[in-house]
Amino acid sequence: MIDSEKEMKDLAICLSRNLVLCMCYGKPIKNNELSKKSGVSLAVITRIKNDWQGKEKVQLETVVKLAAALNVEAVDLLSKNSIYQKLEGTA
Repeated sequence: MIDSEKEMKDLAICLSRNLVLCMCYGKPIKNNELSKKSGVSLAVITRIKNDWQGKEKVQLETVVKLAAALNVEAVDLLSKNSIYQKLEGTA
């Protein structure tokens, strides 16, 4: 696997993990609620959340929409550091 493919896989895994954490933290938000709030389809949200192997290719526009709906920065959803620490700081 070339470096860029590995980096994309790592970003997809980070997105999956951080999306799940954001959706569970504080007042939990369900997939269908996030879909309505973000304009991202329920199927895409489900695929991202279940992408623990980093196979899902997600458009940047989708990441931005999800981040806005969750009141976080898009870069935080893609961060290799767990977003949990940042969420704790805002509580």
